[in-house]
Amino acid sequence: MAWRQGGYFPDAHLQAGSAAFGTLAVLLAVRPPHFALSTSALLGLAALAGLVVWTGLSAHWSSAPDAALEAFGLGLVHLGVLGLGLMAAGSGRYSRHLVWAALGVIAVIVVAGLVSRLYPGTLDPRGTLSRFGGYRLAYPLGYWNAFGAIGAMGVVLAAGLAADRMSPVALRALAAGLTVPLGTAAYLSFSRGAWLAFFAGVAVLILVAAHRVSVAVTLSICGVALLAAVGRLAGYDALTERPGAGAGVYVEGAAYGPFLLAVALLAGLAQALASGRWVPAHARAQLGRAGRRAGLALAVVAVLAAAGVYALRAGDVEGETAARIESAEAWLDEQWDEFNTPAAVGDVSGTERLTTARGTRSDLYRVAIDGFEANPLLGDGAGGFEHRFAFDREVGEKVRDAHSLYLETLGELGIVGLALLLAFVGSAIRAAAIARARTDALSSGQSTAATAALAVWIAHAGVDWDWQVPALTGAALLLAASLYPGGRRGRRRARKPANGSGELATVGSRDRRYGPIVAESSP
Repeated sequence: MAWRQGGYFPDAHLQAGSAAFGTLAVLLAVRPPHFALSTSALLGLAALAGLVVWTGLSAHWSSAPDAALEAFGLGLVHLGVLGLGLMAAGSGRYSRHLVWAALGVIAVIVVAGLVSRLYPGTLDPRGTLSRFGGYRLAYPLGYWNAFGAIGAMGVVLAAGLAADRMSPVALRALAAGLTVPLGTAAYLSFSRGAWLAFFAGVAVLILVAAHRVSVAVTLSICGVALLAAVGRLAGYDALTERPGAGAGVYVEGAAYGPFLLAVALLAGLAQALASGRWVPAHARAQLGRAGRRAGLALAVVAVLAAAGVYALRAGDVEGETAARIESAEAWLDEQWDEFNTPAAVGDVSGTERLTTARGTRSDLYRVAIDGFEANPLLGDGAGGFEHRFAFDREVGEKVRDAHSLYLETLGELGIVGLALLLAFVGSAIRAAAIARARTDALSSGQSTAATAALAVWIAHAGVDWDWQVPALTGAALLLAASLYPGGRRGRRRARKPANGSGELATVGSRDRRYGPIVAESSP
């Protein structure tokens, strides 16, 4: 789907949906599963199926019934991809393989886009420069915000896997190295929403991590490497501001490509060294204690230095702090005013785009909420947003989607549709919490990485039409499928008392996925 405009058009996503359900049918007929789906997986499947059915039913009250049926077909694609993901993860035994496979798929898509920018004509001979600003990298998905989002997902997922202490050193180094091209490609999309979602994913990665020291070290390595790669782009205008400049792109791409590769290799090497596997266990323990003492000492020195500077120059410090706070408040007020002033998409340069909140989002969100207020229970029906926006817009643009999955669902499918959508997202969050607590399917580092990458999609879907790009949403569904197998544990008891006390002894306790576990006893 990625190379067919992200699967956006009906011919692409309907073929993909047919392939997904056809494969599922064959798998269920040839090798039916011998495992029980977890409660979270059942809730997720039921909620997503309910949302798809409700979308199809909305054709009866939608002002655009054909668009509603098209949305119904798109929902079936997502349902089929989730089903395939659950079959692939199985009882949880192959969940970790699915996580790494998702990273591999994302890397192929994003790196292909990056190569198309650095070496024009190699993978994209026809060219996909957008009329809204060719500087925004969009190939192969065809939409720069979707490309930026899948790149951000890849960076967070790769960083999380690089920090996983249970993974082999070679894989950790590979994941760390991948963050450099993935992050650089995401930057070249100049997607503001992708950056917001990226920082949300990083925050989740830090908060959920079981081993925050490992995550902090990995983020430091990858962050420095990525800053070096992106910072070097400032000297290549043809790659950022003017990719349609002709021969300049070939020259600058050929110069920048080897530098990017070298930075990625150094990041991978640094991660391999930082993993500490080459250091004996007793030395790692001593280094850990020394590192904690050094960190504590540096923190104390920093606090004392800050206190000393403040004591000597309290007036200047307070004045400078007040000026900076006032400046920050003024900037935030300016961004809020720009956001609330709808404006058509302009042909601004890439770097300027990242420093302004101006756009059409506020107008889109207002119209979506109007659709909900007009019919809170049913909404306008799937596809109805486009018609409502055409009559109620404040900017002269033709837009089909509200650029927010949650608000568009509320406006088109009402409270019922939003409740089903939130139930699906909630089931994924519940599965992530269980996977984080139980490490029999995924290690804590792998579940944290998948959760953080999924958080990128959840956040970005709130500010763009990710749902309509199944190549992007499909990657998120694969990550959710890797988290869903929570397993169910049962006990087999003896039919007769094991002793004369009238108590029943547990003969064995069994995990239905992996066989016997520690025996327990109970009355």
